[in-house]
Amino acid sequence: MSYTIEKIREFLNHGFFRIILLMLCDGACVIGCTFISSIFFKFFFAYGEDWTLRAALPFAITLLLCNTLFSCYNGSILYPGAGVNKIEEIRRLAGSVCIAHILILLWYVFFPQTEEMQIPAIVSSMILTMILLPITRGLVRRVMKFLQIGQTRILIAGAGKGGAQIAFEFSQDSYFGFKVVGFLDDDTQKHNQMLSGYPVLGGLAEAQEIAKKYKTSYLVCCIPVPALSKFYRQFTLYFKHIMIVPATQIFPIAWVTPVSIGVFSGFEIKNKLLQPFSRLLKMVVEIVLSAVALVGLLPLFLILVPLIKFTSPGPVFYPALRLGQNGKKIKVWKFRTMYEDADEKLEQLLSSDPALRAQWEKDFKLQDDPRITPIGRFLRKTSLDELPQFWNVLNGTMAIIGPRPIVEKEVKAYGKHYLLRERVKPGITGLWQVSGRNDVDYALRVMLDTYYIMNWSVWMDYYIFFKTVYIVLMRKGAR
Repeated sequence: MSYTIEKIREFLNHGFFRIILLMLCDGACVIGCTFISSIFFKFFFAYGEDWTLRAALPFAITLLLCNTLFSCYNGSILYPGAGVNKIEEIRRLAGSVCIAHILILLWYVFFPQTEEMQIPAIVSSMILTMILLPITRGLVRRVMKFLQIGQTRILIAGAGKGGAQIAFEFSQDSYFGFKVVGFLDDDTQKHNQMLSGYPVLGGLAEAQEIAKKYKTSYLVCCIPVPALSKFYRQFTLYFKHIMIVPATQIFPIAWVTPVSIGVFSGFEIKNKLLQPFSRLLKMVVEIVLSAVALVGLLPLFLILVPLIKFTSPGPVFYPALRLGQNGKKIKVWKFRTMYEDADEKLEQLLSSDPALRAQWEKDFKLQDDPRITPIGRFLRKTSLDELPQFWNVLNGTMAIIGPRPIVEKEVKAYGKHYLLRERVKPGITGLWQVSGRNDVDYALRVMLDTYYIMNWSVWMDYYIFFKTVYIVLMRKGAR
C-alpha cells in the first residue's frame, strides 16, 4: 500500500503530470470560449444554434494538436523541460489558436455540420481564446505551485551568487514548474550549508549519485566555463536536461537563435529595435489604444477632476519633468497627488532627516510621503494618477509600454545602460512595474528596463499590458 502511495506521489510530482494539467486547461478554455461565443450570438443576435459539447470538442482536439506541434508544453510532452520563455509562449499560443480555428472553419466550409455554421462565433472564439488562454494557464500554474504538484525536481551546479539568484527565481516562479532540491559545488566549506533555503549536497563530480538519490534528471549549470568544460561530458551521461545559465543577467536571450557552422556552435541575435515595421506597428497600436482610452475614461475624469480641485488648492494636472527619447526633456502629465508646496517640503524633509535623504538618494521615492494629499494617496494606490499620460502617448512623447520615465539625477544610476535606455520612449507601464513595482530595489529596476529594451517585441508588450491590469486590480507594489 505504501509503495502504491509513493508511486502516486511521484507521478503527481512529475513534469509529465504538469503537461496533462496544462492540456486539460487548454481544452477546457477553448471549449468554454466556444460556448460563450455561441451563446452570445444566439442571445443578442438570434444567430445560429446552441452548440453542443460534441460540436465544441473538435476545437479542443485541434488546439491540443496545434499546441503540441508548436511545442507549447514545456518543450516535449514525453520529456518535459523548461520549454520557451513566457513571451515566446504567448506568441506560439496565439499562432496555434489562429491555426486551430482556421482549420475548424475550413472543416465547417467543406463538411457542413448539423449545427448551423457560425463564422462570427468561430472568429469570436478565436479572439477570446487568444486572450484567456495565457491567463488560464497562469492560474493553473499558480495552483500547481501552491499544491506542489507537477513540479520538476532540479539540481543547481554552482553555489555562488548566480546559483543563489536562480534558486530564488525558481522558488518564486510558477511558470517553469521547477522545484530545487539542492546545490552542487566543489567548495567543500559550502557542503551541508544552506543557500537560498536549499542545501549544498556535494561536489560536481558527485552529480550523478546525488541526482539518483533525489530522483532528478535535470541540472541547471551556473558555473564558470572552465568547470563546465571539465564536467559537461560527465553530466550528459546521466541528465536528460541540462540548462546553462550565462553569467550576464541582461543577455538578450529572448531573440537568440542557435546556429551550427560546421563543427562550431554559435547564436544569432535579432535586434528588434532596428526593425522599423515592428516599431511602427507598436506606435500605431498604442496611439489607437490611447485615443480609445481617453474617450472611454472621460466619465472617470469628470469625477476625479472636481475631487482633486476641491480637496486641496492647486491645479488638477501636474507636469512632471522627465527625460524622454534621446535624452530630451518632456512633461509627463499626471493628476496632481501632492500639495502645491511639495518641492519646498521635500527640501525641508531631506535636510532635517538623514534617513529620509538616504532613502531618497537610493530610490528617488519616500515611503509614507507626507507631501501626498489624501485623495492623492488613493490615486497612487490605484494608479489612477497616471491616466493623463495617455495624452503623452498621443503627442508622441511616451509609449503605453516602455521603460519607466526617469529624472535627470537618475542617469548616473543607469551608468553605461543609459545609452541604451535613451533610445526608446518611456512608458506608462513597463516590465519593472509588473515585476514588483516599488517592492524591487533600484538596481533591479535598471536591469529590468535594460532587459525590456534588449528583448522587446510586440508579444512582450502584450504580456506586460495584461500583467499590468492584474497588478493594478490586485494593487500590488503601489504606494
